[in-house]
Amino acid sequence: MGVMDRDRWQRLEPLLDQALDLSDEERASWLATLRDRSPTLAGELDVLLSGEELADRSGFLTAPLGERLEGLQLGAYALERPLGQGGMGTVWLGRRTDGRFEGNVAVKLLNLALIGPSGEARFRREGSVLARLAHPNIARLMDAGVSPSGQPYLVLEYVDGEPIDSYAAEHGLSTDERIRLVLDVLAAVGHAHANLIVHRDLKPSNVLVTRDGTVKLLDFGIAKLLGDELEDVTSAATIDNTRALTPEFAAPEQVSGEPITTATDVYAAGVLLYVLVSGKHPTAQGCRTPVDVVRAVRDVNPARLGLGDLDSILAQALNKDPTQRYQTVAALADDLRRYLQHEPVRARRDSIPYRTRKFVRRHRGGVALAALMVAVVIGASGFSMVQMRTAQRERDAALYQSRRADAQVEFQSLLMSQIGDGPITMGQILDRSRGVLEREYAGDPRFLATLLDQLSSRYADIGDSKIRGTLLARAESLATSAHDRSQALLVRCHTADNLRSEGRYDDAYRAIDASLTTLRAQPDPRVEVVCLQTLADLENEAGPKHERALPAIRRALAIRDSLGETRDATYVGMFSTLATSLDEAGKHREAIAVFDRGLAMLDGSGRGETNDRVVMLHDAAIEYVNLGETTTAERMLHEVLERLVRSDSTAPLPNQPLIHYAHMALYDGHADSAAKYFAVLARQGAHDHNSYWEGRGLFGLAESQLRLGERAAARQTTARFRQVVALKPIQSSDDQVTDPRMLDALGAAASGDMPTANAQSVALLRAVGYFNGKRRRVFRATLILAAESAIAIGRPNDALRYARDARDIATLDSLTEQRSAYVGEARLVEARALLALGDSAGARAALARAIPALRTGGGPEHPSTREAERLATTVRFASAVR
Repeated sequence: MGVMDRDRWQRLEPLLDQALDLSDEERASWLATLRDRSPTLAGELDVLLSGEELADRSGFLTAPLGERLEGLQLGAYALERPLGQGGMGTVWLGRRTDGRFEGNVAVKLLNLALIGPSGEARFRREGSVLARLAHPNIARLMDAGVSPSGQPYLVLEYVDGEPIDSYAAEHGLSTDERIRLVLDVLAAVGHAHANLIVHRDLKPSNVLVTRDGTVKLLDFGIAKLLGDELEDVTSAATIDNTRALTPEFAAPEQVSGEPITTATDVYAAGVLLYVLVSGKHPTAQGCRTPVDVVRAVRDVNPARLGLGDLDSILAQALNKDPTQRYQTVAALADDLRRYLQHEPVRARRDSIPYRTRKFVRRHRGGVALAALMVAVVIGASGFSMVQMRTAQRERDAALYQSRRADAQVEFQSLLMSQIGDGPITMGQILDRSRGVLEREYAGDPRFLATLLDQLSSRYADIGDSKIRGTLLARAESLATSAHDRSQALLVRCHTADNLRSEGRYDDAYRAIDASLTTLRAQPDPRVEVVCLQTLADLENEAGPKHERALPAIRRALAIRDSLGETRDATYVGMFSTLATSLDEAGKHREAIAVFDRGLAMLDGSGRGETNDRVVMLHDAAIEYVNLGETTTAERMLHEVLERLVRSDSTAPLPNQPLIHYAHMALYDGHADSAAKYFAVLARQGAHDHNSYWEGRGLFGLAESQLRLGERAAARQTTARFRQVVALKPIQSSDDQVTDPRMLDALGAAASGDMPTANAQSVALLRAVGYFNGKRRRVFRATLILAAESAIAIGRPNDALRYARDARDIATLDSLTEQRSAYVGEARLVEARALLALGDSAGARAALARAIPALRTGGGPEHPSTREAERLATTVRFASAVR
């Protein structure tokens, strides 16, 4: 055939991919169809396939490949044995060999015999897609790389399980149990959709179930990022476009080359459910070739299974028109849960007899008893009209709650439908959804008020308090006009929270106090929970003594406990407010215990990889920062940053975890890491025209450079810092740690000019009120510098005073005496001051208490730990000599 040009190979390579995945019989039929449509392509493909068959007969890439690859080292992983092979590569069982963890992994290799530009691109994309996903029902990506020979590979979680259909058959699962397995699949797919990823190849072999019944979704190799361009396809689009998917589980729009949406995965999930509950395929029964399968996917409607509402659910999931399906897997999952609980499903047209049958099914005992009681009451002619009206009100309330829940699910479906095929930001999605709400629910102010209130919370997530306030004002007006008192009160509490976010604390207090007064007169426990948490957040942020925060959040949690509503994300989030309230009350260890409980609840509920957990982990780390357990804090904050990068490697890092990690790295002696992250913070601040964060980053960068001995660079950074704060001074609760005089003092100390270092640090202490009796935790670093420079210039009494005050500031509870690096550091400086005063016994006692605190809080390699141990050895030796 001669030398094939690149364009021709790009046209043929995907067809070769598909042909190699087919059996001999299927391949012959497929080639015949292709030959009718494109004889030239089919002829060239015949030549390639003939070469492949010859290679197979000669043993090329068969058994010898396994022998050659067994034991191959790829990065930190060694291959042990093959697990499987597909059109684009092989999967091997591997193990990590660098000792960092034990256990098996799955290593996916691109088949070198078929490597080509599009194949390698698909393989590399799988890594980028999986890296964004973290869910208990998705096999996670652990590593990725390219071997010295140029072979790309992915290292994946090894799942020891069997395909979902085999598992269900071998364990004799009931229909309900099979549906629950599919619900786990939908949870995993929903997580992918939340990351704007469509799987596109859901099928039993890509869903494994482990021995303990855990579902694991595999193979995102053909997943498409929403907004990405589809790959170029050949002119024979219809059949050729199925090369990277399984036709039996493809949606009609996939085999027709039409746009892919989240509804595409809904269709595949419907096929999977149909196969699991019936043991047969909904459209491909009797099909003998891939062409027949594709034709059936387009034209054949699935037979009903005689399973009542489940048939209605399957019919909607498998609708040929993507716009008529469930638009999200969450909507499909909601109907499946309704089916399992014998509740009305949204896939079936509503009617009074239908709802009545469902009610009777759920409450057979109660209905029977009620029927008996009605007969008795009617027989006695004593049926109360008051009781009838009460029952009607309860019925109307229950119907309203059911309809509101339906509206909420429907709105989420409409919201997902706004995504489309192009790149879109969260703000754009929310803006579009506002129009959807007004259009869809204009005639029902009660539902519209509820959904506008919920939408306003999403604007809070992206920090847009202005639009949030506008939505809340409209929601309150609608709720008031509809006489929905509970919704109006709920909106007012959310309005108070929005006022807090804008710094309008007086207005926020007035709004929340008025709402709580109304609730005391007319209780509504669920609304009261929201208002109490808002009050606690407000008190923690703005209250002069924070004294109302702890009682408020404890009452809110007690109400939730009494209602039995203890498993949702809102309840877990309340633990963060409780922990913050405990911290403000000085109960730091209790705060850590609350954070630990909240983190365990998130992990146990499958939300261990959510943003809520990242926020809670960060807040827990800050407790360790305050307690002086710096090694623990640094480790936790590093994990926070890793999780943030893993969730979105393109987004800027949030400022708070960034600066806290940088400070801990600097304190623990990792000045190079600190400099890196302070520089990132400064760049982000400059990019955002935020002088506060740019200044904080520059200050920390200059301090890090001084620790690294880079005095010239530090001078340049300090000069830039002065320019920034000259234009707009940094105003915050910790001004003294970003005062230019502190940098002057640190610079002087780094160059050996201790008189200047002492003068500048003492001047700063005077400026913040230290000599007038004011004591704050943020004074500690300045006090330590003042003490060290005082020792150097021969003022040990001043040094002793500063060191002991630094120790007292850092001693938050009795455990900090043994666990705080801050306390240990202050005692070390105290010991040096005592030695300068000639009190070696006092110095030995101070060091004896400093070393355990430093070892525990800062770690054995912390610079202060090593210095304290060296000094203790010197003092003991000197005492022995005397």
